[in-house]
Amino acid sequence: MRIINRFILILVLAALFLAGFFAVIYGLGILGYRMADLQSSLNLQGAYSGLDGFVSGIEQGALTAAGIAILTAIAVAGLILLILELKPRTPRRVRMQKGTYVTRRAVDEEVKAAAEGTPSVVSTSTKVKARRSPGAKVDLRADVRRGEDQKTLKNNLKSAVERRLASVGVPLGGLSIKLNETDPRQSSGGSRVR
Repeated sequence: MRIINRFILILVLAALFLAGFFAVIYGLGILGYRMADLQSSLNLQGAYSGLDGFVSGIEQGALTAAGIAILTAIAVAGLILLILELKPRTPRRVRMQKGTYVTRRAVDEEVKAAAEGTPSVVSTSTKVKARRSPGAKVDLRADVRRGEDQKTLKNNLKSAVERRLASVGVPLGGLSIKLNETDPRQSSGGSRVR
């Protein structure tokens, strides 16, 4: 059913874009086309009497700036929505090397276990994003003790996370580490204090 819904939505959005595009062409008289030609071929007089004033204004060549803006906005909105619908969605699961998949939560737990096993780390929070290619993009925020060498600690965290994920077969597509110095006694999210 999802495929049918996407197909219908793609057709509607493509029609919306084309309608706005041709309305701009006919309204501005580009390529020798006039709105009167379109109106007579589609017989809009009887069916859409509410648009008669607007169409007549376009037909007379008295297209206002607001009219041009409306027609252009319709065409642009249709194009943007069509592109967004055709763009593949981001995957929910992380693809491993052999074509198997694992949930983002499982990767999240592995990263937290690796990070919290590192000395001087008080607490962590992670955000895992699945990629279309194998691997996951990981954003790691760690609360660390004050006075620690942050460069060394970042390197230790990076190697610990890479080793842990490699041992379970999850490729790392990207790792962003942010350290926040904190007092272990005041850390709210700390699962442990060292």
